[in-house]
Amino acid sequence: MRTKRVTIKDIATEAGVSIALVSFVMNNKADGKDTYRVNKETAQRILEVAQKLNYQPSNAPRTPPSGKTNTIAAIVPATSNTPFAALRDLHSFPTRRSSDLIVSDISNKFFADIARCIENHAYKHKYTVLFGSTDENPQKLENLIEVFRNKGIDGLIVVPCEGADEIIRDIAHQNIPLVLLDREVPDLEVSSVVLNNRRAGYETTEALIRRGFTRIEMISYSMGLSNIREREEGYRRCMLAHGKGENATIHHLRHDKLAKIEDIIREARQRRVEAFLFATNTLAGQGLSAIFRNGWRVPQDFAIACFDTNEAFDIYKTAIAYVRQPIEQFGTEALDLLIKNIEQRDKPGSCTRIVLTPEIVESAPEEELLRADHAMAEG
Repeated sequence: MRTKRVTIKDIATEAGVSIALVSFVMNNKADGKDTYRVNKETAQRILEVAQKLNYQPSNAPRTPPSGKTNTIAAIVPATSNTPFAALRDLHSFPTRRSSDLIVSDISNKFFADIARCIENHAYKHKYTVLFGSTDENPQKLENLIEVFRNKGIDGLIVVPCEGADEIIRDIAHQNIPLVLLDREVPDLEVSSVVLNNRRAGYETTEALIRRGFTRIEMISYSMGLSNIREREEGYRRCMLAHGKGENATIHHLRHDKLAKIEDIIREARQRRVEAFLFATNTLAGQGLSAIFRNGWRVPQDFAIACFDTNEAFDIYKTAIAYVRQPIEQFGTEALDLLIKNIEQRDKPGSCTRIVLTPEIVESAPEEELLRADHAMAEG
Protein backbone atom coordinates (compact mmCIF):
# COMPACT_ATOMS: atom_id res chain seq x y z
CA MET A 1 0.00 0.00 0.00
CA ARG A 2 1.37 3.40 -1.00
CA THR A 3 2.17 5.72 1.92
CA LYS A 4 0.53 9.16 1.81
CA ARG A 5 3.13 11.89 1.35
CA VAL A 6 3.37 14.36 4.23
CA THR A 7 2.54 17.90 3.12
CA ILE A 8 3.15 21.29 4.69
CA LYS A 9 -0.57 21.34 5.50
CA ASP A 10 0.02 18.33 7.77
CA ILE A 11 2.91 20.15 9.44
CA ALA A 12 0.80 23.30 9.89
CA THR A 13 -2.02 21.32 11.51
CA GLU A 14 0.35 19.50 13.87
CA ALA A 15 2.28 22.67 14.79
CA GLY A 16 -0.83 24.86 15.11
CA VAL A 17 0.34 27.48 12.62
CA SER A 18 -0.61 28.61 9.12
CA ILE A 19 0.43 26.86 5.92
CA ALA A 20 2.06 30.10 4.72
CA LEU A 21 4.26 30.24 7.84
CA VAL A 22 5.34 26.60 7.43
CA SER A 23 6.13 27.24 3.77
CA PHE A 24 8.26 30.24 4.66
CA VAL A 25 10.28 28.40 7.30
CA MET A 26 10.78 25.27 5.17
CA ASN A 27 11.78 27.31 2.10
CA ASN A 28 14.37 29.21 4.10
CA LYS A 29 15.76 25.94 5.44
CA ALA A 30 15.99 24.53 1.91
CA ASP A 31 17.88 27.64 0.83
CA GLY A 32 20.40 27.15 3.63
CA LYS A 33 19.23 30.08 5.73
CA ASP A 34 19.10 29.95 9.51
CA THR A 35 17.10 33.17 10.01
CA TYR A 36 13.36 33.11 9.44
CA ARG A 37 12.03 36.59 10.36
CA VAL A 38 9.59 34.76 12.63
CA ASN A 39 9.67 33.84 16.29
CA LYS A 40 12.67 31.51 16.75
CA GLU A 41 10.73 29.12 18.99
CA THR A 42 7.93 28.89 16.42
CA ALA A 43 10.39 28.17 13.63
CA GLN A 44 12.06 25.48 15.74
CA ARG A 45 8.68 23.87 16.53
CA ILE A 46 7.84 23.75 12.83
CA LEU A 47 11.17 22.10 11.99
CA GLU A 48 10.75 19.55 14.78
CA VAL A 49 7.26 18.64 13.58
CA ALA A 50 8.54 18.30 10.02
CA GLN A 51 11.26 15.93 11.21
CA LYS A 52 8.80 13.97 13.34
CA LEU A 53 6.44 13.48 10.39
CA ASN A 54 9.38 12.65 8.09
CA TYR A 55 8.52 15.48 5.71
CA GLN A 56 10.21 15.31 2.31
CA PRO A 57 10.17 18.56 0.27
CA SER A 58 8.68 18.39 -3.21
CA ASN A 59 10.75 19.01 -6.31
CA ALA A 60 8.76 22.14 -7.13
CA PRO A 61 10.88 24.94 -8.58
CA ARG A 62 12.23 27.44 -6.10
CA THR A 63 13.41 31.00 -6.38
CA PRO A 64 16.90 31.05 -7.92
CA PRO A 65 19.88 32.50 -6.00
CA SER A 66 19.40 35.79 -7.85
CA GLY A 67 16.07 36.11 -6.02
CA LYS A 68 14.18 37.05 -9.21
CA THR A 69 11.99 34.87 -11.41
CA ASN A 70 9.97 37.63 -13.10
CA THR A 71 6.79 35.93 -11.90
CA ILE A 72 4.02 37.48 -9.81
CA ALA A 73 0.64 36.23 -8.60
CA ALA A 74 -2.77 37.86 -8.18
CA ILE A 75 -5.54 36.49 -5.97
CA VAL A 76 -9.06 37.97 -6.04
CA PRO A 77 -12.50 36.86 -4.86
CA ALA A 78 -14.39 36.33 -8.09
CA THR A 79 -14.53 37.06 -11.82
CA SER A 80 -17.19 35.42 -14.11
CA ASN A 81 -19.87 36.58 -16.59
CA THR A 82 -16.92 37.17 -18.91
CA PRO A 83 -14.21 35.18 -20.67
CA PHE A 84 -12.49 35.14 -17.26
CA ALA A 85 -14.85 32.39 -16.12
CA ALA A 86 -12.11 30.05 -17.28
CA LEU A 87 -9.89 31.43 -14.54
CA ARG A 88 -11.74 29.26 -12.03
CA ASP A 89 -9.44 26.45 -13.14
CA LEU A 90 -6.34 28.62 -12.58
CA HIS A 91 -5.08 29.44 -16.04
CA SER A 92 -2.06 31.57 -16.84
CA PHE A 93 -1.43 34.08 -19.59
CA PRO A 94 2.20 33.68 -20.74
CA THR A 95 4.40 36.55 -21.78
CA ARG A 96 8.12 36.89 -21.12
CA ARG A 97 7.85 37.26 -17.35
CA SER A 98 5.14 36.16 -14.98
CA SER A 99 3.04 37.30 -12.03
CA ASP A 100 0.21 35.77 -10.04
CA LEU A 101 -3.26 37.18 -9.35
CA ILE A 102 -5.41 35.44 -6.76
CA VAL A 103 -9.04 36.49 -6.85
CA SER A 104 -11.80 35.82 -4.32
CA ASP A 105 -14.41 34.77 -6.82
CA ILE A 106 -14.05 34.61 -10.57
CA SER A 107 -17.83 35.07 -10.97
CA ASN A 108 -17.85 38.78 -10.09
CA LYS A 109 -17.70 41.23 -13.01
CA PHE A 110 -15.85 43.84 -10.97
CA PHE A 111 -12.94 41.48 -10.29
CA ALA A 112 -13.09 40.04 -13.80
CA ASP A 113 -12.59 43.52 -15.25
CA ILE A 114 -9.73 44.27 -12.86
CA ALA A 115 -8.08 40.96 -13.73
CA ARG A 116 -8.30 41.84 -17.41
CA CYS A 117 -6.66 45.24 -16.77
CA ILE A 118 -3.86 43.68 -14.73
CA GLU A 119 -3.22 41.09 -17.44
CA ASN A 120 -3.15 43.73 -20.19
CA HIS A 121 -0.87 46.05 -18.20
CA ALA A 122 1.41 43.15 -17.22
CA TYR A 123 1.86 42.26 -20.89
CA LYS A 124 3.30 45.71 -21.53
CA HIS A 125 5.83 45.11 -18.76
CA LYS A 126 6.65 41.62 -20.08
CA TYR A 127 5.12 39.84 -17.11
CA THR A 128 2.94 36.75 -17.07
CA VAL A 129 0.03 36.82 -14.62
CA LEU A 130 -1.11 33.66 -12.87
CA PHE A 131 -4.71 34.04 -11.69
CA GLY A 132 -6.39 32.33 -8.77
CA SER A 133 -9.86 32.57 -7.21
CA THR A 134 -10.50 32.06 -3.50
CA ASP A 135 -14.32 32.02 -3.64
CA GLU A 136 -14.07 33.98 -0.36
CA ASN A 137 -12.51 30.91 1.30
CA PRO A 138 -9.41 31.58 3.47
CA GLN A 139 -8.26 27.95 3.25
CA LYS A 140 -8.29 28.18 -0.53
CA LEU A 141 -6.33 31.44 -0.32
CA GLU A 142 -3.69 29.76 1.82
CA ASN A 143 -3.44 26.82 -0.58
CA LEU A 144 -3.13 29.12 -3.59
CA ILE A 145 -0.34 31.10 -1.95
CA GLU A 146 1.58 27.87 -1.39
CA VAL A 147 1.02 26.76 -5.01
CA PHE A 148 2.24 30.09 -6.32
CA ARG A 149 5.24 30.21 -4.00
CA ASN A 150 6.32 26.81 -5.28
CA LYS A 151 6.21 28.31 -8.76
CA GLY A 152 8.84 30.83 -7.63
CA ILE A 153 6.78 34.00 -7.82
CA ASP A 154 8.33 37.42 -7.30
CA GLY A 155 5.28 38.95 -5.65
CA LEU A 156 1.56 38.84 -4.96
CA ILE A 157 -1.51 40.97 -5.60
CA VAL A 158 -4.24 39.82 -3.23
CA VAL A 159 -7.86 40.76 -2.58
CA PRO A 160 -8.22 39.52 1.03
CA CYS A 161 -11.22 37.38 1.93
CA GLU A 162 -12.88 37.23 5.33
CA GLY A 163 -10.99 35.20 7.89
CA ALA A 164 -7.68 35.57 6.06
CA ASP A 165 -6.08 38.36 8.13
CA GLU A 166 -3.48 36.12 9.76
CA ILE A 167 -2.60 34.49 6.45
CA ILE A 168 -1.97 37.92 4.94
CA ARG A 169 0.05 38.98 7.99
CA ASP A 170 2.25 35.89 7.66
CA ILE A 171 3.01 36.71 4.03
CA ALA A 172 3.69 40.38 4.81
CA HIS A 173 6.14 39.45 7.58
CA GLN A 174 8.07 37.18 5.21
CA ASN A 175 9.23 40.12 3.08
CA ILE A 176 7.40 38.82 0.01
CA PRO A 177 6.43 41.79 -2.22
CA LEU A 178 2.70 42.17 -1.64
CA VAL A 179 -0.04 44.57 -2.70
CA LEU A 180 -3.57 44.39 -1.29
CA LEU A 181 -6.34 45.32 -3.69
CA ASP A 182 -9.81 46.73 -2.87
CA ARG A 183 -9.68 45.49 0.74
CA GLU A 184 -7.22 45.93 3.60
CA VAL A 185 -6.15 44.11 6.76
CA PRO A 186 -6.46 46.11 10.01
CA ASP A 187 -3.23 47.45 11.54
CA LEU A 188 -1.02 45.94 8.85
CA GLU A 189 1.58 48.09 7.11
CA VAL A 190 1.54 46.83 3.54
CA SER A 191 1.06 48.51 0.18
CA SER A 192 -2.53 48.72 -1.04
CA VAL A 193 -4.83 50.19 -3.67
CA VAL A 194 -8.33 50.92 -2.38
CA LEU A 195 -11.37 53.06 -3.09
CA ASN A 196 -12.52 55.85 -0.78
CA ASN A 197 -15.49 53.72 0.25
CA ARG A 198 -16.70 56.02 3.05
CA ARG A 199 -17.04 58.85 0.55
CA ALA A 200 -18.74 56.55 -1.96
CA GLY A 201 -21.25 55.32 0.62
CA TYR A 202 -21.96 58.88 1.73
CA GLU A 203 -22.43 60.34 -1.74
CA THR A 204 -24.66 57.58 -3.12
CA THR A 205 -26.92 57.93 -0.09
CA GLU A 206 -26.94 61.69 -0.52
CA ALA A 207 -28.00 61.27 -4.16
CA LEU A 208 -31.14 59.47 -2.96
CA ILE A 209 -31.82 62.14 -0.34
CA ARG A 210 -31.53 64.90 -2.96
CA ARG A 211 -34.34 63.19 -4.88
CA GLY A 212 -36.59 63.51 -1.84
CA PHE A 213 -36.31 59.99 -0.40
CA THR A 214 -36.20 59.83 3.39
CA ARG A 215 -36.78 56.17 4.32
CA ILE A 216 -33.57 54.74 2.88
CA GLU A 217 -32.18 51.39 4.01
CA MET A 218 -28.98 49.56 3.08
CA ILE A 219 -28.57 45.91 2.09
CA SER A 220 -25.08 44.64 2.77
CA TYR A 221 -23.04 41.55 3.61
CA SER A 222 -22.44 40.12 7.06
CA MET A 223 -18.74 39.73 6.20
CA GLY A 224 -16.32 41.94 8.11
CA LEU A 225 -14.49 43.13 5.00
CA SER A 226 -12.94 46.60 5.19
CA ASN A 227 -14.55 47.94 2.00
CA ILE A 228 -18.05 46.80 3.02
CA ARG A 229 -17.79 48.21 6.54
CA GLU A 230 -16.53 51.56 5.19
CA ARG A 231 -19.46 51.80 2.75
CA GLU A 232 -21.82 51.18 5.64
CA GLU A 233 -20.08 53.89 7.66
CA GLY A 234 -20.53 56.35 4.80
CA TYR A 235 -24.25 55.52 4.62
CA ARG A 236 -24.71 56.04 8.38
CA ARG A 237 -22.79 59.33 8.38
CA CYS A 238 -24.90 60.69 5.55
CA MET A 239 -28.20 59.71 7.17
CA LEU A 240 -27.10 61.36 10.43
CA ALA A 241 -25.82 64.49 8.67
CA HIS A 242 -29.22 64.95 7.00
CA GLY A 243 -31.20 64.37 10.19
CA LYS A 244 -32.41 60.91 9.18
CA GLY A 245 -30.35 58.85 11.60
CA GLU A 246 -33.46 57.23 13.09
CA ASN A 247 -34.25 55.71 9.70
CA ALA A 248 -30.75 54.30 9.15
CA THR A 249 -31.09 50.52 8.90
CA ILE A 250 -28.57 48.04 7.50
CA HIS A 251 -29.61 44.49 6.60
CA HIS A 252 -26.75 41.97 6.62
CA LEU A 253 -26.77 38.89 4.41
CA ARG A 254 -24.37 36.00 4.14
CA HIS A 255 -22.91 35.70 0.65
CA ASP A 256 -24.29 32.13 0.41
CA LYS A 257 -27.79 33.13 1.62
CA LEU A 258 -28.73 35.84 -0.88
CA ALA A 259 -32.20 34.38 -1.47
CA LYS A 260 -33.22 35.99 1.83
CA ILE A 261 -33.06 39.36 0.13
CA GLU A 262 -36.63 38.83 -1.08
CA ASP A 263 -37.92 38.54 2.50
CA ILE A 264 -36.09 41.75 3.41
CA ILE A 265 -37.63 43.67 0.52
CA ARG A 266 -41.16 42.36 1.17
CA GLU A 267 -40.94 43.33 4.83
CA ALA A 268 -39.51 46.74 3.90
CA ARG A 269 -42.48 47.31 1.58
CA GLN A 270 -44.83 46.89 4.54
CA ARG A 271 -42.84 49.51 6.48
CA ARG A 272 -43.05 51.94 3.54
CA VAL A 273 -39.32 51.96 2.84
CA GLU A 274 -38.74 54.14 -0.23
CA ALA A 275 -35.20 53.33 -1.35
CA PHE A 276 -32.30 50.91 -0.97
CA LEU A 277 -28.55 51.34 -1.12
CA PHE A 278 -26.94 48.04 -2.15
CA ALA A 279 -23.36 47.47 -0.98
CA THR A 280 -22.31 45.58 -4.15
CA ASN A 281 -23.47 44.99 -7.71
CA THR A 282 -24.22 41.35 -6.87
CA LEU A 283 -26.63 42.42 -4.13
CA ALA A 284 -28.17 45.01 -6.45
CA GLY A 285 -28.81 42.37 -9.11
CA GLN A 286 -30.44 40.08 -6.55
CA GLY A 287 -32.49 42.96 -5.19
CA LEU A 288 -33.73 44.02 -8.63
CA SER A 289 -34.78 40.47 -9.40
CA ALA A 290 -36.75 40.27 -6.15
CA ILE A 291 -38.44 43.63 -6.80
CA PHE A 292 -39.52 42.69 -10.32
CA ARG A 293 -40.68 39.20 -9.30
CA ASN A 294 -43.09 40.81 -6.87
CA GLY A 295 -44.48 43.15 -9.51
CA TRP A 296 -43.02 46.31 -8.05
CA ARG A 297 -41.50 49.11 -10.10
CA VAL A 298 -38.23 51.00 -9.94
CA PRO A 299 -38.11 53.86 -9.05
CA GLN A 300 -41.87 54.28 -8.49
CA ASP A 301 -42.08 51.68 -5.70
CA PHE A 302 -38.41 51.41 -4.74
CA ALA A 303 -35.54 53.67 -5.74
CA ILE A 304 -32.08 52.15 -5.69
CA ALA A 305 -28.45 53.23 -5.49
CA CYS A 306 -25.53 50.85 -5.61
CA PHE A 307 -21.86 50.14 -6.26
CA ASP A 308 -20.55 49.26 -9.71
CA THR A 309 -22.57 48.63 -12.82
CA ASN A 310 -24.68 45.53 -13.38
CA GLU A 311 -26.00 43.90 -16.54
CA ALA A 312 -29.51 44.48 -15.20
CA PHE A 313 -28.89 48.24 -15.23
CA ASP A 314 -28.05 48.09 -18.92
CA ILE A 315 -31.44 46.50 -19.56
CA TYR A 316 -33.68 48.44 -17.19
CA LYS A 317 -31.69 51.67 -16.56
CA THR A 318 -32.99 51.59 -13.01
CA ALA A 319 -30.37 53.03 -10.67
CA ILE A 320 -30.91 56.55 -9.30
CA ALA A 321 -27.16 56.60 -8.62
CA TYR A 322 -24.28 54.18 -8.64
CA VAL A 323 -20.56 54.25 -7.94
CA ARG A 324 -18.47 53.82 -11.05
CA GLN A 325 -15.23 52.41 -9.73
CA PRO A 326 -11.97 53.25 -11.55
CA ILE A 327 -11.29 49.72 -12.83
CA GLU A 328 -8.35 50.71 -15.01
CA GLN A 329 -6.68 52.54 -12.14
CA PHE A 330 -7.18 49.62 -9.77
CA GLY A 331 -5.39 47.28 -12.15
CA THR A 332 -2.55 49.52 -13.32
CA GLU A 333 -1.79 51.08 -9.92
CA ALA A 334 -1.70 47.66 -8.24
CA LEU A 335 0.68 46.20 -10.81
CA ASP A 336 2.94 49.28 -10.89
CA LEU A 337 3.09 49.24 -7.09
CA LEU A 338 3.95 45.54 -7.02
CA ILE A 339 6.72 45.92 -9.60
CA LYS A 340 8.13 48.80 -7.56
CA ASN A 341 8.06 46.65 -4.41
CA ILE A 342 9.79 43.80 -6.24
CA GLU A 343 12.55 46.11 -7.43
CA GLN A 344 12.98 47.50 -3.91
CA ARG A 345 12.73 44.14 -2.16
CA ASP A 346 16.07 44.68 -0.45
CA LYS A 347 14.68 47.86 1.13
CA PRO A 348 11.72 46.60 3.19
CA GLY A 349 9.62 48.93 5.28
CA SER A 350 8.32 51.38 2.68
CA CYS A 351 4.59 50.96 2.10
CA THR A 352 2.38 52.97 -0.23
CA ARG A 353 -1.38 53.33 0.19
CA ILE A 354 -3.22 54.57 -2.89
CA VAL A 355 -6.80 55.76 -2.33
CA LEU A 356 -8.86 56.13 -5.49
CA THR A 357 -11.69 58.64 -5.85
CA PRO A 358 -15.15 57.23 -6.61
CA GLU A 359 -17.27 58.64 -9.42
CA ILE A 360 -20.97 58.94 -8.60
CA VAL A 361 -23.17 58.52 -11.67
CA GLU A 362 -26.73 59.82 -11.34
CA SER A 363 -29.63 59.38 -13.72
CA ALA A 364 -31.42 62.54 -14.82
CA PRO A 365 -34.65 62.94 -12.78
CA GLU A 366 -36.85 63.48 -15.83
CA GLU A 367 -35.56 60.27 -17.34
CA GLU A 368 -36.39 57.99 -14.43
CA LEU A 369 -40.08 57.35 -14.96
CA LEU A 370 -39.76 57.29 -18.74
CA ARG A 371 -37.06 54.65 -18.59
CA ALA A 372 -38.88 52.59 -16.01
CA ASP A 373 -42.18 52.72 -17.92
CA HIS A 374 -40.39 51.81 -21.15
CA ALA A 375 -38.69 48.85 -19.48
CA MET A 376 -41.98 47.62 -18.04
CA ALA A 377 -43.69 47.95 -21.42
CA GLU A 378 -40.95 45.91 -23.11
CA GLY A 379 -41.10 43.29 -20.36
